[in-house]
Amino acid sequence: MQRIILYLIFSVGALTAKAQVQGQVIKVMTYNIHHAENMSGKLDIQGIATVILATNPDLVALQEVDSATNRIGNADILKELADATGMYIYFGKAMDYDGGGYGNGVLSRYPIQSAYTLALPSKGKEGEPRSAAVVTVQLPGDSLLRFASAHLDHVEDPTDRLAQIQLVLGQLQRSTVPLILAGDLNALPASKEITQLKAHFTDATEKLGPTWPSDKPTQKLDYILLSGKGRWHVSKSEVVEETVASDHRPVIAELLIK
Repeated sequence: MQRIILYLIFSVGALTAKAQVQGQVIKVMTYNIHHAENMSGKLDIQGIATVILATNPDLVALQEVDSATNRIGNADILKELADATGMYIYFGKAMDYDGGGYGNGVLSRYPIQSAYTLALPSKGKEGEPRSAAVVTVQLPGDSLLRFASAHLDHVEDPTDRLAQIQLVLGQLQRSTVPLILAGDLNALPASKEITQLKAHFTDATEKLGPTWPSDKPTQKLDYILLSGKGRWHVSKSEVVEETVASDHRPVIAELLIK
C-alpha cells in the first residue's frame, strides 16, 4: 500500500511539473468602463479598480477610457488604475475629446515590451473614430504574447464594423506571436461580424450570456478571442455579475497557452 501511495504522489507531482513546463495560465478580463461613470451617473474610478482587484486578472482590455477630459475632471483613468492595481498600462487614443483623449486601454501584470495604436476605419455619419490598443508582453519564461483591446463601431449598420474587422485580421495576424483580441465588439454572437472573426479566432466566451446593459443584460457585446488554434485551452470563462460600476458587465477567462 505504501508503495502505491508513493507512486501516486510521484505521478501527480510529475504531471503537475509537466503542466507547469508546457503551459502558462493567464487570466484575462475585458471591460467597457463607460469612462468610469457608474450606473448612478457618478464618476467612480475607484469602483472600476475595485472590480479589477476583486477578480485579479493578469491582462485587462478596457474600452471607453478617458484621459484628462473635462467630463472626468481632467483625471487620468489609466494612471489611477495603475496606482490602484500595480499593473503596467498602455493607452490607445481613438480621438481627441473634451479637452483630452478617448479610446482603449490595457492593464498588464507582465512587462510591456512594445505597444501601438491601430486606427480603425470609420466612414459612417453616425460613427466615431475607433481604435485597438495593441501590446506585446513578456510572460514568465521570456515568451511573448500579444494582447489587443478593441472597441468596434456601435451603429446598427454593420458596414464599418466589417471594415474594422478586416483591418484587424489583416494587421494582427501577420505575426506568429500568439494573440488575444478582447473588447466591446458591438455585435451579437450570430452576426456576420462575429462569424468572420470566429473563422480565425477561438471564442473563449462562446458559452457566455449577455453583457449589456449591466443592470439587466440582454445583449452579448463583449468577447475574448484567441488566435493560434491548438495553442489554447479555456479553463473557465464567466460574465461577472457587476451591476453598478459601468453600463457593461466585465467578462473574464482563464486560459492555458501551450
